[in-house]
Amino acid sequence: MKAWKTSGLIVLLVWIAIAAIIWFRNVDGAGVAQTAQLKEITLLIWLIFAVPVIIGYLIWFIVLKRKQENIN
Repeated sequence: MKAWKTSGLIVLLVWIAIAAIIWFRNVDGAGVAQTAQLKEITLLIWLIFAVPVIIGYLIWFIVLKRKQENIN
């Protein structure tokens, strides 16, 4: 269970760091100036890709909890 929490924390910190990079950059990799609307759209896309990871973590959490209850 400790490894699950540690990996979840690492994934969360990486997600936050990339979201901060997206929000604070002025120009993206293609040279397009980033407006507030483009930043919001990019963050929304980043969130959409994070949703399956979050769902996977929740499913794995439920599996770990059930295993732990069966052991105890």
